[in-house]
Amino acid sequence: MLGAFLIPIGSSSLRGLTHVLTCEEEAKAPFTVVFEEGQAPTFLSATGRITADEPTSTRICGDLTLNLSVAEASPGTVAVHVPITNNGEFEWRGTVALRAGDTTVPIDIGSIKPGVTEKEIVEVKLSPGTTQLDGSLLIGP
Repeated sequence: MLGAFLIPIGSSSLRGLTHVLTCEEEAKAPFTVVFEEGQAPTFLSATGRITADEPTSTRICGDLTLNLSVAEASPGTVAVHVPITNNGEFEWRGTVALRAGDTTVPIDIGSIKPGVTEKEIVEVKLSPGTTQLDGSLLIGP
């Protein structure tokens, strides 16, 4: 009988989260990376061509700002900088679901105190051609 109550817990997926989800919102700053062997990658956004380390700020989930940027880390690899700034008065816990092409990876930003920016850097290995990078902010108390 006790096992029947555990079925929903066993069949649920936290999608890599380490916190309760209270807000999920798409970042409005996708990047397209064009990569050819032996050449530096080209970074494009909806607003046109961008330069390495150029941030694209998006205010989401109320008082939070996600400011994604991307730069070449090494030949064939880009570093995606994922900072979240808490502009509110309450502490939040954040995860970013980063999508690189067809792959989604949860990035645990951790606890974000009021007035503080927490940041993670993730390296993504590129295949020749184009890869779209974007993400969703997953926030909880």
